[in-house]
Amino acid sequence: MIKVIIKEKNSKIWSYEISGHAESGEYGHDVVCAAVSVLGITTANNLYKMAKIRPLAEMESGYLKVEIPITLSNKQSENSQFLLTAFVNALEEVVAEYSQYIELEHEVKKEANNA
Repeated sequence: MIKVIIKEKNSKIWSYEISGHAESGEYGHDVVCAAVSVLGITTANNLYKMAKIRPLAEMESGYLKVEIPITLSNKQSENSQFLLTAFVNALEEVVAEYSQYIELEHEVKKEANNA
């Protein structure tokens, strides 16, 4: 099973992690794995090419972690959220169709009050 963890802080997505294998078909013919891989890698590439952000990324077989840096301009932050929200929306569509092969989890953290 593929597990995707979306990490949010202060209503903003700042990281995603994809791990595991769907095993929904033979190696090389696994459409669920292919869909999730394409979404994860394309989002990381678009953060770099379109939002001009160099995300911190780690990738190996069956694993991808992408994290955006803390310091971003307002425009970069806006663009990154647009791209990351599109990524989550697309993943939700894959989960709706293939829930037996993929699990989507949201980790939401709130900023502590400075009072």
